[in-house]
Amino acid sequence: MPLGTRLRTLFFLLAITLTAATADAETTYWRITYDRVTVITNGNAERCTRLATQLTAFESILRDLANWDASYELAPMAFYGISQQDSRRVLLSESELRREASSDYHTYSKYMPGKDFNLAAIVDERGSDDPLQSVLLLYAEGVLTQGPTMHTPPWYQLGIANLLNGVAIRSDGSVILNRNLPFEPLDSNKRVQHETYDLPRLLRAGAADLNQSADYKSFLAAAREWAQFGLLTTDQHRTQYRDLALMMQQGVPVEDAVKEAFGTSLAQLTKDFGDRDWRNHVQFRLTAPRLGKPLPAPAKLDSAEAERLLQVLALRAKRASPDQM
Repeated sequence: MPLGTRLRTLFFLLAITLTAATADAETTYWRITYDRVTVITNGNAERCTRLATQLTAFESILRDLANWDASYELAPMAFYGISQQDSRRVLLSESELRREASSDYHTYSKYMPGKDFNLAAIVDERGSDDPLQSVLLLYAEGVLTQGPTMHTPPWYQLGIANLLNGVAIRSDGSVILNRNLPFEPLDSNKRVQHETYDLPRLLRAGAADLNQSADYKSFLAAAREWAQFGLLTTDQHRTQYRDLALMMQQGVPVEDAVKEAFGTSLAQLTKDFGDRDWRNHVQFRLTAPRLGKPLPAPAKLDSAEAERLLQVLALRAKRASPDQM
């Protein structure tokens, strides 16, 4: 199974207990379209602008961390924020509806990549950032396994993605990274024994190893910590971390790549990384990225257009994959 497919299937679409709410007869939706992105949200114009700002900031931060070339353009994106009422008819499958009927859990975020455009959806959870944070993590994992970084080592792809695990993006676009891993993969094998990923084992792990790995959570935690060392401490570390990924992508053996990128042996780098003194220098607050141009004002959708767009979501959720918005 390809690593990207594994990521999309391993991560738990977060579930929480929800109390029933009285829904309005009709939900009002708003839309912002800019460049390759369309944001459709329920609520009001302010909510639409806020989600568009957060998505724009997230993509800018992701592009910077992944070190994508300026010429690389992400696929078109449709991002939905929908009401709980509408989620039941356009987002959830029959099996998910049956599961909800027999339990106290509710699916409130999905990332659904497609051939022509990617689609993400969150369910209005009364102001909580959890749905947004969980779907942005899935989005990061999805796009890092494609494009310019698709052949980079797993520690690079998943380390960068999980730096953004639980990221908080404010209305002004400023970013605060989470110190923990709030969203973790779901263990399918309950007999798994905890495994330790020291730096040599982390760097040598390939996609095939992860598909057979007995402790995926431990790999993610180690990859995230290595990314913190590489990307959130010093400019020198950032360059060295990226050089190491590039050389390993080119097939250079780990020991030689470490020597070339960091100017030291793998054993010494393992010691330096393991003593954790570097953790005192990690910067978890990132500067708000500068937008290329102001976002347009949101437009209120009439009921017919809102329903048409919700049906695009419904078709993708049912894997019918509509080819246009």
